[in-house]
Amino acid sequence: MRSSLLFGTDVPDSEPEYGAGAQAFDLRLVGPAVGAWVTAALLIGGTAAPAAWLAFLLVLLTVVAVVRVCRRPAPWKPTLAALLACCAAAAVACAGRLAALEASPVADLAAREAPADLEVEISEPPRPRAGGDTGDESRPAGERHTVAAMTVTVTVPAHHVGADHDSTDHHGADHDSAHRSATRHDRRLATRVPVVLITSGPGWGGLLPGQRLRVSGPVVPADGGGRARALVLVRGPPDEVRPPPEAQAWAGRVRARLHAASAGLPSPADALLPAFVAGDAARVPADVREDFRASGMTHLMVVSGTHLAVLTGAALAAARWSRLPPWAAAAVAACLIAAMVLVAGPRPSVLRAALMALIALAALAAGRTRGGLAALSAAVLALVLVDPHLSRAHGFALSVLATGGIMVLAPGWSRALRARVPLVPRWAADAAAVALASQLACLPVLVLLTPEIGWVGVPANTVATPLVPIAMTGGFATAVAASVLPSAAPVLAWIPGAAVLGIAAIARTAADLHHAAPPLTAPPWRGDAAGALALAVLVAAVLVLRGRARTALLSGLTAAAVSVAATTCALKDWPPDGWALTACDVGQGDALVLATGGGQAVLVDTGERDAGVDPCLRDLGVGRLSLLVLTHDHSDHMGDTVGALRGRTAHAALAPGGFETSSGAEHLRAEGVPLHAAEAGQTWTTGPWTLTVLWPERGTDGDGDAGHSENDRSVVLHARWAPPPGADALPMTVLLTGDIEEPAQRALMHEGGVHGVDVLKTPHHGAKTQEEAFLTATGARLVLTSVGRDNSYGHPSPETLAVLEGLTTEHYRTDLHGDVAVVPGPGGPEAVARGRAEADGEGGAPGGPE
Repeated sequence: MRSSLLFGTDVPDSEPEYGAGAQAFDLRLVGPAVGAWVTAALLIGGTAAPAAWLAFLLVLLTVVAVVRVCRRPAPWKPTLAALLACCAAAAVACAGRLAALEASPVADLAAREAPADLEVEISEPPRPRAGGDTGDESRPAGERHTVAAMTVTVTVPAHHVGADHDSTDHHGADHDSAHRSATRHDRRLATRVPVVLITSGPGWGGLLPGQRLRVSGPVVPADGGGRARALVLVRGPPDEVRPPPEAQAWAGRVRARLHAASAGLPSPADALLPAFVAGDAARVPADVREDFRASGMTHLMVVSGTHLAVLTGAALAAARWSRLPPWAAAAVAACLIAAMVLVAGPRPSVLRAALMALIALAALAAGRTRGGLAALSAAVLALVLVDPHLSRAHGFALSVLATGGIMVLAPGWSRALRARVPLVPRWAADAAAVALASQLACLPVLVLLTPEIGWVGVPANTVATPLVPIAMTGGFATAVAASVLPSAAPVLAWIPGAAVLGIAAIARTAADLHHAAPPLTAPPWRGDAAGALALAVLVAAVLVLRGRARTALLSGLTAAAVSVAATTCALKDWPPDGWALTACDVGQGDALVLATGGGQAVLVDTGERDAGVDPCLRDLGVGRLSLLVLTHDHSDHMGDTVGALRGRTAHAALAPGGFETSSGAEHLRAEGVPLHAAEAGQTWTTGPWTLTVLWPERGTDGDGDAGHSENDRSVVLHARWAPPPGADALPMTVLLTGDIEEPAQRALMHEGGVHGVDVLKTPHHGAKTQEEAFLTATGARLVLTSVGRDNSYGHPSPETLAVLEGLTTEHYRTDLHGDVAVVPGPGGPEAVARGRAEADGEGGAPGGPE
């Protein structure tokens, strides 16, 4: 017998042929686990009252079911009683969690967006953030972090108790003096509520879970209905920091020494090895992270069942070699799992994998080793009851589905592959089966994250399989050596480092394939609940049907996929001929492309990370950037620099002063792109375009010396397009405004380049922070607003829309019309909208202005 915690079962060395002697799974806990999961997912996003009423009803039904089981036993009645009991337990857990959140003073502070002084306990290692609309964006990227924490006490200043708070400094104004001088009238309340700290300042990156500290700042609501219902905007370093628990201090030392041991490896192995071992991917370059995402190999950088399977497998093998009894082997493996959870942190995938592995080890110690699916169900049930918010976490769902798919499907598929292709070695058949099973099981959730059906992850993970155990076991050994024999660790690190380099090369090759021909390598699919449900039905049909019915279904799906891909490639109607300017639909962000000829273009902003600037550029046929303009250091404008430079080079980059300390600048330096500071009066000429910088003023730097916010330091460009010789088109002028607000708009009113332009890019996504006279002075005949659909900011505001509608009837929005191209013509510029699938489904007219 060979033990496999990855499959959660023992697989005989001499296995029967496919279809014979199929393994019987213990399904008794599957229904209750799924019922509790669904119940928690439905309730946890709401309020406590409905959850409490449903919990009461389910408890009554459970009592009735148990009484009926006792009076008139039947085979199905215990199963129904167990299902009702677990659903009732999930409802009770949700009601209790929601009631605690609603009763906490943090909820009241967030509703009023009031400042407070809090004592918090760090829950997870701080994560660097690239930028955003919240917090102090003038800080270098290395000083901005997102920190998950749990409140211990909350001190509310007396003048805020019960008062309406109409004016809140959303950029984390310094409230330290007010909060540090608390008087006897202030209220200090004990409360345990999860929050997220949005920090800006030094000293946060080295904090460890379990440390307590004091923070001050505005408390604002958190979007998305996640575990944390409030954000605390904090400026400056942490205050009154207490030492971490000894166990967490040890885990921090292990991570630090592993980084030191890996530092001598060539890039990207120096950053990838700690990610493979401990899930510490903060230092992995953005382009490498994108390679792993596009190739479907991100799970290798997140501690999951694969890591624990390798770790416990090695421990069990060593215990068997040492002739330890099963209970002792299980105890050793359990200690290693506890150490891994400490080092990696209590993330959902880590908790799910650890709990499942501990249940499997308990079964091993008791001599019952065929309960893999039961162990998974028990782990899901326990975790959902302890933390109902996990029921809505995509990472948790992907982890559970992948593990379940591997358990149920992979062994039989591996046997079938070896039966049909005898020359395939066993390890290759197992690897292919595992990759395909996990990918197929996760498809309904993956389309919610990326609206496409990517398949390159299957061959990529299959090819990488022989290297993964070398990388992980070698990485674990390096971590141990770094702790007990630091001088030998850098030498030992070269063994897993070589394997990691090979995996990175596989990921890069697969990512290039993924991006080469999207209709073939990543067919589009609806990215909403309806699309996920339809895909789940198709996957279930493929798995359940047999014989001719399955053959017919697969043949029909294959024919449909080939037809759609061929039609997309052959009848491509985008972009329109003669386009000069395109606003890419990148959600709540900006990305505008100015065609300079020969497959080259100027790109102004890149949108949020993974928002779609790379596919937009590929669809436009842009292979090189003449100039990359990053108007300011907010993630919705510079977050996807990696995607913009994927497979492309850039001649130069332009950004406001002070941008050189940002994470975007770090990537530009890594790619060898010269960065220039934008100042009013500069002129850039490329192809038919002449770009003049109107703003920021000379002497304005990234520290805000000119008194402007980060938005008001946006680069503003006046772009003039000259028609090529013989072209039947008038010259065209465009005003690209970044996110400037009233102060900068008023300061620009005297600039001649602002007046009488043909095309206006609406400032700040149409926010209400507009100077009406500025918008009117542009006299634009065509307006482009780059904005995300159903965004939480209320952009574009009704006030701004009213001004724009009075300015022109030609107003195009990316949230309604998708990508929008501007084509110069003899009568002036005309817009051509690509349209959005969602708009088509609503019966709208995506091709025309609103």
